[in-house]
Amino acid sequence: MNPFEITEMPDHTLLTIRGEVSLQNAGEALEALTSFRSKGDRLRLDLENVETADVSFLQLICSLHRTCLRAGQNLMLSGNMPERFKTILESSGYRRPRACTLGGDNPCLWTWRDEP
Repeated sequence: MNPFEITEMPDHTLLTIRGEVSLQNAGEALEALTSFRSKGDRLRLDLENVETADVSFLQLICSLHRTCLRAGQNLMLSGNMPERFKTILESSGYRRPRACTLGGDNPCLWTWRDEP
């Protein structure tokens, strides 16, 4: 099964990512992200079914986000940050209390508010 599926919706384009995303399929991930970015100005990432991810994938998503910001494209997560993905971010050191300086006033994809 292809871990990257692009679906064009009436008001946005959705990229659903499934399974394991790592250095082993980084080329395929880059190709999918590049194609995804070319599909419009309202882009959504669905990470609900990502089982594992390494730093190479997180770096590709950060690069995609910064590229979209510079191009005036809106890139957001589809739904809430999945618990499994929160664990991936924390274990890799990517949990962000605030956006990086490249993001300006735009929220970082890797931040989330802890529920009390």
